[in-house]
Amino acid sequence: MDEKNNKIKVNKKAIVNALLTVLNVEKISPSFIRVQFSCNKQVDINPLWICPYLKLLFPDPLTGKIDFPKFDDNNKIVVDDKLRRLIRSYSVREFECANNEFFVDFAIHQTGLASVWSQKAKIGDQIGLIGAASKLQFTDDCLVLMGDVSAMPAICYTLEHLPKKHKAFAFIEVNHKNDIVSLSDNKNIEVCWLVQNPDNPHQLINAVINANLSRQGKLLFWGGMERSLAQALRHAVKDKYIHLPPDAFHITSYWREGFAEGEFKHRE
Repeated sequence: MDEKNNKIKVNKKAIVNALLTVLNVEKISPSFIRVQFSCNKQVDINPLWICPYLKLLFPDPLTGKIDFPKFDDNNKIVVDDKLRRLIRSYSVREFECANNEFFVDFAIHQTGLASVWSQKAKIGDQIGLIGAASKLQFTDDCLVLMGDVSAMPAICYTLEHLPKKHKAFAFIEVNHKNDIVSLSDNKNIEVCWLVQNPDNPHQLINAVINANLSRQGKLLFWGGMERSLAQALRHAVKDKYIHLPPDAFHITSYWREGFAEGEFKHRE
């Protein structure tokens, strides 16, 4: 692997085992509840990270306790099956370094550990933060961000923190028209918003494939979405951009219909 690709594949993790305390809860759209947290330990989010995420640890539903994972003799974190059922990955929507505060957008569902927690959350409630991480960081490549509504917070965060003169395209499929958010004007960013349409289930794939990206030089694709859509989109973009190396494509299964996190593979 050459030096450039070493810079692309970051996969950095910062394990902190900290407590997050709810400062504010707000329903910001039909699909999202935004929770503002303070953190009792300093957490550094690298400004070059693309789509950084948090490993959140929720209280045990039976005991209400937050039991952080331990480290083994090699200083590696140990997560057993019981603890794994209480851990969820969520994108950083906003991070205020000066106050050490995080904003996380929780998708609204009738079931699911994190979604149910967020709908009941109130000021003063606490959850655990195991750590923050990212698998990619900005390079000179033109960034192509793709996702369904679950990836919208990650994509919006990344567009808002795009380095100057860096080019980016974004393709985002949301559940409702009111989920669409306004982003700061930036001539280097092009965003294609799509509203979910049962009669056109492949509209996100079609939008990406039909986009004219041929004049952009080197491309770096990042995507987050439901598993079946991720598989189809991954095949489509790789088939069209056959000249790109394998590490130009980073498309992740954020969720899988009918499965909880930990019950499916995020990359296949």
